[in-house]
Amino acid sequence: MIHNEGIPLVSILIPLYNANKWVSETLDSLKKQTYKNVEIIVVDDHSTDNSLAIAKEYESDRIHVFINPRKGGNAARNYAFEVCNGDYIKFMDADDYCTDDMIEKQMERILKDGDNDTLVFSPVKMLYPDGRLFFPQRKIDKDYTPGIELLLDIWRGKGWNCPHCHLMHRDLFIKSGGWDENIIKNQDGEFFARVAAKASMALSVNNVFAIWRQTGTGVSSKMSLEAQKSVLRTYDIISHLIISYKDNDDTRYNCARYIGFFVYTNYPQIKELMQMVYEILNYLHQPLILPQRRVLKFLRTILGWKIALCLIHKFKL
Repeated sequence: MIHNEGIPLVSILIPLYNANKWVSETLDSLKKQTYKNVEIIVVDDHSTDNSLAIAKEYESDRIHVFINPRKGGNAARNYAFEVCNGDYIKFMDADDYCTDDMIEKQMERILKDGDNDTLVFSPVKMLYPDGRLFFPQRKIDKDYTPGIELLLDIWRGKGWNCPHCHLMHRDLFIKSGGWDENIIKNQDGEFFARVAAKASMALSVNNVFAIWRQTGTGVSSKMSLEAQKSVLRTYDIISHLIISYKDNDDTRYNCARYIGFFVYTNYPQIKELMQMVYEILNYLHQPLILPQRRVLKFLRTILGWKIALCLIHKFKL
């Protein structure tokens, strides 16, 4: 690995696809990181705008730009890892950024209190097009041993992280198995669930923030039936991880509650996927658990949950 006066190298790994509006701001901000030994790996996933040309203007001894030899965001992330040199890695999208001392503070914590199987994470702020910053409520900003306990709290509804909240040693990435290139939605949820499941600890680093830009574009905004099926597949994988670690009424209920909220949010568009939903619930030995909404409870009593959800979404009740 490359080192600077004994300081471990951190690789920031960025998949790039049609982000010409934001990639300059992202790269400019990363150049301001106070940590002194960083390399930035950008992998263009066959953009159809001028994102690649913009990124190439930033090429230097610290910023390296590649073209994805495969296709897809997860393939670009895996390839970025293949070509990086860092002892530690952070994944980031091409339209996001973080506070200038984030890597410095996270590295201080992991070197002081962690090991090669430790995951560190920080809070997130959501940046909206009007410039508004929103800090979502969180009750997960604490240390967890083992790391999968963080995943359990996320699935209990206590908070969530986005990809660049995290930093890890390259050994932990390898143990996780990398990004699943067949998943097209909730890729980060599934990947970091596997990372947490392998982590000896998940250590919280507060007072620095991942800034997650809300653009309303990209894979995360698309809700095709194929994408919905991908989400359910990730929920199935994550449920198995959780139950394999801690099998009790609480974990089974919380997994089923997560599935139920997915149904509540997306029915009737997911009618064709309900068999898949019931297969997951059968594994959990749980019924369909829908949110305790007053309107839903009233309509469900009279009409049943399917018609109730159809009416709620049709009339935005």
